[in-house]
Amino acid sequence: MFSRRLYIQALAKVTRVRINGELEIEHRTNTMIFGIAQVIATMTRYVTLHPGDVIWMGSEGSVRQIADGDVVEIEIEGIGKITNPVVRAAPHA
Repeated sequence: MFSRRLYIQALAKVTRVRINGELEIEHRTNTMIFGIAQVIATMTRYVTLHPGDVIWMGSEGSVRQIADGDVVEIEIEGIGKITNPVVRAAPHA
């Protein structure tokens, strides 16, 4: 369960998006168009969230195009960082 304490702590966290180690976007969670509580409340009408689930709510501004071989890193201050390589999807037969 997402506790009130965690919710309050998440209100003004710095979020950073890096591509191949270069900072692309940095913003605070309290400047988002839709607040954290609103997004979670809406999502949980349709899906069950479990410990460890990640909710990515977009980014502020635009990010450059990513390509096969790039590494995308998303960090939320005080919460953690997730790093994903970009891999081109196999062509459909």
